Amino acid sequence: MTVALYLPPDSITGGAIDFNLAADFLELSAFFAETKSAPVLEIKNTIDIGASEDHVDMNDENLMGSEEVVSGTVNLIESRGRALEKVYPYKLDDTGNILEYAWDSNYSFGQTAYILCLILSNLTAMTPVLTGSSVYPKDAEINKLRTYFQYFATAAMAAEIGGRSWSFGFPRPDRSGFLDKLKEIWTEIRDGRVEAQPGAPLQPKDDKIDVFAARPHLDRLPGFLLAAAQVATGQGWRDKSLKGHLDAFRKRWFGSQPATDFIPYMIVPFALSDDELRNDVRGMGNMLHRLRVPRRVQEASKFESATTRIDVYCRLDEAVQWIADYRLKAVPA
Repeated sequence: MTVALYLPPDSITGGAIDFNLAADFLELSAFFAETKSAPVLEIKNTIDIGASEDHVDMNDENLMGSEEVVSGTVNLIESRGRALEKVYPYKLDDTGNILEYAWDSNYSFGQTAYILCLILSNLTAMTPVLTGSSVYPKDAEINKLRTYFQYFATAAMAAEIGGRSWSFGFPRPDRSGFLDKLKEIWTEIRDGRVEAQPGAPLQPKDDKIDVFAARPHLDRLPGFLLAAAQVATGQGWRDKSLKGHLDAFRKRWFGSQPATDFIPYMIVPFALSDDELRNDVRGMGNMLHRLRVPRRVQEASKFESATTRIDVYCRLDEAVQWIADYRLKAVPA
């Protein structure tokens, strides 16, 4: 079975080449292929189709040639590999002409996190690559993907600060209520006293915080790493920064506010350019994205007693199997 994915010709023939989209197209093509591989020249074929259909005047001196676009896409794929090393679930063959899906069970959590990020980055609201294909996830599957990404984000935050982490986003995996979960977390953190204040929302769900992570000192005194993260997978993610919200959160839900400052984090599945990341960090605080989350998830697997330090860690195996089954939608066993 061949999966027909779509790379818009204009995205790789216009004045601003979307190398991230081209790289995603090749990665998804390899993931769903029966051979677990995709020729990088598929990018050149798309450019040629675009030219033949008059999407663009290929004689325009300001436009990049097809070989340059292919080369730039390969360079980006190689940079992804350098950023993630063995956690990156792809490799170029010895000729550099074929991208291979290179699954390694020793790095299954990190590599699964990457594939989750890749699929979430290419839902219809973000790109047309998967739209209309036989493997486009159904609504229930999209919800499952987002739930699993929340679990992986929780694991990633534990590794990010070298401490404990809790999945706080609604609905919570343990089905706990807002204040019950917050009190449970603060029995470990111990800095401040949880108590809803007058005027606090009556049905807060998660009040915009999806993950808490902390690394208290043995003296149990304030002044340690304490992070609060928003996990966002949709188009409007840049409007969800916690940076301007955490002060209100403290005032709403603590009778005695924590002396330790929250470190705001944004966790997204998207591949960002260097300039995008710099600008987003300025506005939103620390960030974990597609080239950071998988590596942190894999590092979390090294924790002693990870199942007690990360309250959804036991669900990661389920996600690994789900992604393997999802691939079989295109490649029957």
